[in-house]
Amino acid sequence: MIQAIFRKEFFKIRGPGLLVIAAHICILLYLYVATRRLFMLDHPEVVWYRVLHLGQIHFGLLKYIPLLSGMLIACFQFLPEMWGERFRLSLHLPVPPAFVALTHLLVGLTVYCAMALADLFGLGLITGLFFPWQGIKISLLTALPWTMAGAGAYLGMALALLEPNFRLKAVNLVIGAGITGLYLQPVDPGAYEPCLALLSVPLALMMLAVLLPVFRFRCRRVG
Repeated sequence: MIQAIFRKEFFKIRGPGLLVIAAHICILLYLYVATRRLFMLDHPEVVWYRVLHLGQIHFGLLKYIPLLSGMLIACFQFLPEMWGERFRLSLHLPVPPAFVALTHLLVGLTVYCAMALADLFGLGLITGLFFPWQGIKISLLTALPWTMAGAGAYLGMALALLEPNFRLKAVNLVIGAGITGLYLQPVDPGAYEPCLALLSVPLALMMLAVLLPVFRFRCRRVG
């Protein structure tokens, strides 16, 4: 049963997800060209000083890409489920509703995390071509909270889309936006490093919070 849900969700996301992946590849290619251009306009020592000592971010284009990707994956996954309330069928399978909901979330988060890891790998590879190890480390520590923001955007959209009450939908969107904003604050590069583990707690709580609209949706339909 769980394998069937995994297959259903994977094939539902696969087509649009490939388009998102293609967009990520294009953005990484553009980032490579833009980074190479920095070294064509100035001496390497000047670029290294601006990035490593002055905190200039040469990959700012990536800041909101995970955010948009997380929202799109949630829409691809849950909008079809809510049109015609087809998600009701999944909740009446012979498995607990919480398990069904968490399985849906696990599939979506797996797809998103694969994209996020590819972004981080691409960023590290591009940075390593032009900067020393310190540049790779600071770039990844700066971009990692942005990928966490994308996970928060995915969970926030899931929380809103699965909620049957329109007023609570708006509340959930505000909560999701507030939590996501925690990871996008204008701080110095790598400033989130000491609290990265703590910042994973809101994401875990959001994942559990998605169960609330799922139970409301199921009870409303049963009642």
